[in-house]
Amino acid sequence: MKQTHNKESLSSMKEAMAGREFDRAAAIGAKLLKTHPKGVELLLMTSVAELQGSQPRRAFPYLSRLLPIVPVTGRHIGMVLQNLLVFARATGDYHSVIALAEKQYRQNRHEPLFAEYLANVIIEHDKYISAAPTYSPDIMRAMTLLENIPPTFSRYYESQKALAQLYIRVEMADKGLALYDKLVADRPDDRHLRLLQVSAQALSGQVDPAVCNSLDLIENQGETNTQPYLVVSFLRPHVMPDRAIPFLEGVFADTKQHSQHRFNAAFALARTAEVRQQFETAFEWYQKGHTAHRAAVAYDGQKELAEIDRIIALTRQDAARMAGHDAIVAKLAADDDKAAPRPVFIVGMPRSGTTLTERIIGAHRDVYAAGEAGDFARAVAEVVGPGAISTQMERIDDRAARAIRKKYLAAMKGYAPDAKMVANKTPANFLRLGQIRRVFPDAPVIHCQRHPLATTLSIYTTPFATPMRFADSLQDLADYYRGYEKIMAAFSSVDENGQIFDLSYEELVGDPETVAPNVLAHCGLEWQAECLEFYRSRQAARTASLMQVRRPINAESVDKWQRFKPYIGPLAELAGTEEKVGKPESDKQTEAA
Repeated sequence: MKQTHNKESLSSMKEAMAGREFDRAAAIGAKLLKTHPKGVELLLMTSVAELQGSQPRRAFPYLSRLLPIVPVTGRHIGMVLQNLLVFARATGDYHSVIALAEKQYRQNRHEPLFAEYLANVIIEHDKYISAAPTYSPDIMRAMTLLENIPPTFSRYYESQKALAQLYIRVEMADKGLALYDKLVADRPDDRHLRLLQVSAQALSGQVDPAVCNSLDLIENQGETNTQPYLVVSFLRPHVMPDRAIPFLEGVFADTKQHSQHRFNAAFALARTAEVRQQFETAFEWYQKGHTAHRAAVAYDGQKELAEIDRIIALTRQDAARMAGHDAIVAKLAADDDKAAPRPVFIVGMPRSGTTLTERIIGAHRDVYAAGEAGDFARAVAEVVGPGAISTQMERIDDRAARAIRKKYLAAMKGYAPDAKMVANKTPANFLRLGQIRRVFPDAPVIHCQRHPLATTLSIYTTPFATPMRFADSLQDLADYYRGYEKIMAAFSSVDENGQIFDLSYEELVGDPETVAPNVLAHCGLEWQAECLEFYRSRQAARTASLMQVRRPINAESVDKWQRFKPYIGPLAELAGTEEKVGKPESDKQTEAA
């Protein structure tokens, strides 16, 4: 009778699953497990029901019971491991999954499956915490785990693809590119691998290999992914095959295509038309690309601007709190690791010259250029919790400021233990200057600014790896730029100690021998002539300005925006604002050095 009842209950559970009544299915499974606690199929079904139901956290106990009892070579192990990742993504609780994976790895060191899995969960957790790369001992451990996977492992190839991607993420470009070369030589027909290789080459400044491999995919492999076309159009547009144009037009016209492919196609067509001096056609394609992206990715401009206003209000409230600068710095720095490099923050709108500035500063022998590192945002989130920047700012009291400072300095030491200074050139950190002032009131800040139309049009016509959502509409872009002006004016108005250096891109490229030494002096660095020879460095700049920063300083792009002036609509109103950026309403000037 009991066995019959169990069969009926199992049948009811399956019916509930088929009818997407996941909570009811999970409840039936929980009852059945009281009499069958080690039933693998039942544990798996119940965990899936919980993951699909209203309380996915309930799945973890079942999955943690499953993992030790499922054979490594059995048919269920892949499903268990995948469902643990589903749990982490649904709940954000990567720590529990990592702890469980760590336990399995330690108990089964002879099984490379658990080494690979532990590494992959660590990497995914790191991306969950910060889209931008950060220094993390855990990531270094994940790298070691993948490096030690034996070639005899059945998933060796997949583990090495993950390793190559990790090398590129943490800016070990030489290792990543070499590994991609090896993997492509072994499996030249793996299209996904070759697309990863092309993207890595483009991001790492390897222009010729990126273009050659992209052209091979386009001309010889019949590639239908739009990424190679985008790479060619922005790195070597004059070699774009003529037959690529109708193909890209067809991709964009097909509304069933993924929005990213339609965006790529439109931008490749725009850049090709731009090079051919067909500026009106080019701008139309740029607009079409942004329209396709906006249709797929919503943007709340009013929410963004309200957040900026909130940060401004908190900044003004902070003015009195920050009185007594020297005493505040002494208190914050009392427990500093004296051997850790000092930070410098390079901020501004995207495409305002932050990369050029970082390369100049980073060429100094005492400075390490960390690129667009996410370590400050990560340290803040780890101490005061996630949330809007203004909400986090409210939570940063003296104790939190010291904790964030300690974490950030530790990360900087991890990047370059022998450097005296580490430069972070995340442009969007201009939104975090209020947080930075609370944590590092003694850190130099370089605010990069450029003609408003040059900045906004460069943003509008650049295919960023992470698209700027505010740029999908010319009006939203203009509004966001005004918000940037307001927030920088607010920071400047309370900058009584000259923490911020306002750096004009046009002045820098026009007279680098005069301006660049002033920038370094603001950072407390002596001038070195090598700083203007940054283009000789093999280090890649992880930015959209890949080609420009590998050449000597030039003024080619200063007035490039004027080719699109007839088509810019609401951006035109920004033309008279270039004198205001970073300056308070009272026209008070911030000391440059």
